[in-house]
Amino acid sequence: MPGKLKVKIIAGRNLPVMDRSSDTTDAFVEIKLGTVTYKTDVCRKTLNPQWNSEWYKFEMEDAELQDEPLQIRLMDYDTYSANDAIGKVYLNLNPLLLPSSLVVSQDYSNLPNNQVKGLTISGWLPVYDTMHGIRGEVNIVVKLDLFEDFNRFRQSSCGIQFFSSSMIPEGYELKAIHGFVEELVFADDPEYQWIDKIRTPRSTNEARQTLFFKLNGQVKRKIGLKVLDIGANSVVGYKQCFDLEGECGVVVRGLGTAVTLDPITSLEFQETKREPSPLCRRSSDSDISVVPRGNSLVITDKPNKPIPAVRPTEPLDMGEYPFLTLTKYPAGFIQHIGGVVSARAVKLLGVDEAETRDSWWTELRLEVRSHARALACNAVIAYSEHTTVWDDVCILSASGTAAVISQNPNIKQMDNDETGCSIYHIPYNEASHPFRMKLSKCLQCKNGKVGEILLSTADLMDGSNVDGKGSLIQASVTRVKRECKGEMNAKEVSDALPFIEYELHTQLMHRLSSSGCNGIIGLKVEICLGERILVGYATGTGIRLSALPPPLSPTENVGNDCGGGNVGVPPDGFLISTTQGIPGASAVGLVPVRNLQMFTQIWKAKMCPLPSSASISSQFHRLLQGVYFKLRGMTPCALANLKVKVDLPQPDDLQISVVGMAVGLAEIEKHLNNCNSNIDGIELKMSRVDEESAKNTPTNRPSRKSIHTPPREQRYGVDVTPLCYVPGARISNYLGNLNFFFIRESSCIRESGGLSSFVHGFVAEVLAIVRAHVTAIGGNALISYTMSECYLMNNTHKNQAQCLINVGGDAVFVKYTECNV
Repeated sequence: MPGKLKVKIIAGRNLPVMDRSSDTTDAFVEIKLGTVTYKTDVCRKTLNPQWNSEWYKFEMEDAELQDEPLQIRLMDYDTYSANDAIGKVYLNLNPLLLPSSLVVSQDYSNLPNNQVKGLTISGWLPVYDTMHGIRGEVNIVVKLDLFEDFNRFRQSSCGIQFFSSSMIPEGYELKAIHGFVEELVFADDPEYQWIDKIRTPRSTNEARQTLFFKLNGQVKRKIGLKVLDIGANSVVGYKQCFDLEGECGVVVRGLGTAVTLDPITSLEFQETKREPSPLCRRSSDSDISVVPRGNSLVITDKPNKPIPAVRPTEPLDMGEYPFLTLTKYPAGFIQHIGGVVSARAVKLLGVDEAETRDSWWTELRLEVRSHARALACNAVIAYSEHTTVWDDVCILSASGTAAVISQNPNIKQMDNDETGCSIYHIPYNEASHPFRMKLSKCLQCKNGKVGEILLSTADLMDGSNVDGKGSLIQASVTRVKRECKGEMNAKEVSDALPFIEYELHTQLMHRLSSSGCNGIIGLKVEICLGERILVGYATGTGIRLSALPPPLSPTENVGNDCGGGNVGVPPDGFLISTTQGIPGASAVGLVPVRNLQMFTQIWKAKMCPLPSSASISSQFHRLLQGVYFKLRGMTPCALANLKVKVDLPQPDDLQISVVGMAVGLAEIEKHLNNCNSNIDGIELKMSRVDEESAKNTPTNRPSRKSIHTPPREQRYGVDVTPLCYVPGARISNYLGNLNFFFIRESSCIRESGGLSSFVHGFVAEVLAIVRAHVTAIGGNALISYTMSECYLMNNTHKNQAQCLINVGGDAVFVKYTECNV
């Protein structure tokens, strides 16, 4: 499917001063795609140049359009010396490669005319420099014309839609699940390929950014080819990871679940109740005829021709690995949950072939699959993979939840499923297992057997009976190791892993007991490797399931065992969850229209002596205390989808990052009475209407019901949220999956306000760039936002720091629901 890409450079604004003698800039633009480069004319002596250039045309195959980002570089022209770089813009072209029917619909009536066309990107995009940050903006228009290509041997996968969403996207229905798809690519890291060992920061950083954008496109294209081959049209639950292996290179991995999705015919489909996550449905209208293959799981909604549910002993034909990366599933799809299954491996780096790394992951996946089969389960849900690298040692981890899934989510497997408890009945026979286990009768149906506790990496299943509210469960373990290299280092790490996992499990059991819970959902367990220390940490949401036995009474030494400490009880008015919803919270209270805010907290410091389990927990608690303080104006408030990441980027350094979504919890009456108010969670900015009304005397102050505020989309820019939806809004269109990798370096940290100012300023710039790109493709929100990498290195004595951030999500256009007062 060859294509013709046309690019037009309109103007620039707020460019930096590059000529100190005149306080102006002689700017021109270089446009590069693949090996072809164009240049605009030079606009002399202005910080707001107007180029209005001709159309620059690139003709290439669609496989190249998928792999190569469009690079727009702004330069300052110098007559007697080399031209100076102002900054660059990397433009992902994959949103242009989606079928036009996917993007254009009658729901786009509110968009400007220049954004209605499905194959056009236009708008102001920030110009970014790795040494100075954002340096102005450039206005561009990009158009793409694709020609039909029915070559069965083509190397592109145009028409395949990727979703970071961990549930079936809203507005579409699931027709078939085809199974697990993954791919990885390997390349040399420019950071370690210096010429004569002389490193120039800007050129090296730009070379790395360009490489990461290219690898991102290659991974998606290769996964898309696999999706086409098995007869699917979309990838849901897509996750992408960058494994920085130092001198060995960089590995980019992508994994997800291949599915067939169809759109719901009516655009005004009935919205389901959320807690807060809905039963979402979605499809990609591919131009390729999609026929489910023999290894797919077909979903039917015809009541007269039901497909029987898969029995625990029946193998499910979903390819080599029956893994699903989604964390939330339609009601009735999950029949039984067996428990968490995981596998870890320690590998010695130094091999440069991607095939070798493929074999490493194959071994790990086979082990996870065998664990699931030992529990009489036919699938692994909420599956994820993780790596940690230090020097020449790499720890690979794979985990998920073993489960029995049904071929038809509309059919209940057991009669007592009406109570919502059969999903927690064990699918295996305890007599066939060689180890002891504590089982009891289900407290709801009094028939099936359930375990003493439940551990799951997935979200809470629909229909589950939960007593009380969910609570945050956290545990951490540290283990000091010797400073050694090569095989000795790998052996010591490998010997320590079983003890770390055992201590983590012991801590989690104590946390459950002390919090009055008997289950953990959204469980995340990861291992972090440093020069002299190993850190294991776990986070999850504790719940009390009615079907399981009541939790044991806490012992006197709970909270002190294993030296982990507890994360502390949140203040009144706050609920915390590591999942999309807050278990036990009111669905109505979780859907305010305006009272929501995403937050990002990053902390890093030297730990002398080495960090202990108690110090990690206390620092995490301090981070949360800062979040509570900043969000105090939103109470009652829920912190949903809280994601914690611990890193050891340098010797004796500890870094903790927290990302989540704050959603206001208000009673219906309070919500209606205050629906015209606008509270921004972090900065607590009052709306202009409130400021004007605050100046009036109490007797003359107008009623809130009589104050008119503009719709949310007119008062806000682009909403960014780690949730799979925007609270108080309905998703009209999915515009593509975006992934960005940025590098920021500075040699004047103290002068810029310190390391904290450097890092959080960089995060703010990244979010500003992301919002601009979402707007350019016609969106007004980015959902399923993830910050998969935040790698921070600094040298206090040299006043230097470097930070690498990888973010991504699904660009969407949403319509906001206004309050009826």
